[in-house]
Amino acid sequence: MTDIITVETSDHARLALQLSYNWHFEHSNDSADHASALFAVPDFVGDACKALASRIRGAVAAVPFDDFHRNSARIIRTSVFGLDENMKVKDHFKFAANRLVITNVDIQSVEPVDQRTRDSLQKSVQLAIEITTNSQEATARHEAERLEQQAKGKLERQKIHDEAEAEKARTELLKLQSLSAAVESTGQATAEAQSRAESLKIEGQ
Repeated sequence: MTDIITVETSDHARLALQLSYNWHFEHSNDSADHASALFAVPDFVGDACKALASRIRGAVAAVPFDDFHRNSARIIRTSVFGLDENMKVKDHFKFAANRLVITNVDIQSVEPVDQRTRDSLQKSVQLAIEITTNSQEATARHEAERLEQQAKGKLERQKIHDEAEAEKARTELLKLQSLSAAVESTGQATAEAQSRAESLKIEGQ
């Protein structure tokens, strides 16, 4: 069941909506009353479309264009099905007269009726694109900064590690130099002592 209706928002934006409804009759084969109710409304499609269109027009008339543009599906579904005690959209709407049950409404198109509304719609679309683009750019910039900081941190840690290794190597070198000097000094002292001992030995003879 498809219908095209014209609605007007609270700020006078006029829109043509093409809507498609899923429906069925609720009946029982064992009930004669249910069977007769199916034929109680001769033009059930026309009557249903008029009733639903009236509900939708009333809901749209209560909100400005920007709100409808952002939340059109919820506004239309709420107007058709109503809310339960938990403020959630119900899953069906039943016409008691002929037991016709509407189970879904699909918004196939939303078209502006006049130029003013068309301009407003274009502006809203452009704004949405800008918001999405700016958000994506900010996310990319944040990720780039995060990776840069991560790289800097890694580089700094490597630098500290390299400096520690260099200091360790210098310490080892100083130890070896000190040991070498000690060995050299000991060798020289031993040689001098031997030399003196030899001299004294020669003199003693």
